[in-house]
Amino acid sequence: PERGCFLELVDVPARPALPDELESVHDPRYLDALFRARGQCQRFDPDTATSPGSIDAALLAAGGTIDLVSRVVAKETPPGFALVRPPGHHALSDRAMGFCFVNNVAVAAEMLLRRGLAERIAIYDFDVHHGNGTQAIFYDRKDVLYLSTHQHPFYPGTGMAKETGEGPGEPFELARRLEL
Repeated sequence: PERGCFLELVDVPARPALPDELESVHDPRYLDALFRARGQCQRFDPDTATSPGSIDAALLAAGGTIDLVSRVVAKETPPGFALVRPPGHHALSDRAMGFCFVNNVAVAAEMLLRRGLAERIAIYDFDVHHGNGTQAIFYDRKDVLYLSTHQHPFYPGTGMAKETGEGPGEPFELARRLEL
């Protein structure tokens, strides 16, 4: 059957993220709790609970995102879009939140930086909800610019216009480094 515009799509198989990849942005104690919940039903917060396959799905989402961005940067595939669940942008470095267990985009961005595949990264998060976890992970970083379009005060109630980074992550410092 004809697939039209889908002929150019490239499937990047998902694989589980490795512990050292996850530890690049997540606290090892939190990851221990996450792995203990594997295959079980457990509540991490009022909005975030696991079913028996939740942790495996989160690991596949993170690993698939890492591999997609790595392949795009290496020009092995055209620019891509990781359609993964759970989404991840609410996951903080030390806890699950808002249906998110692993911060997929944060792990993928950190892996690109650590592997020398990028010197700086811009993350554009378009969602009705603010990606508070991604923002928090990179809030004081000079090598990652986090941009979000969301509706405030929708969940989680963060993402005010004045939340623009601190220390090396402050806007003036970022603009100066990017020579804007």
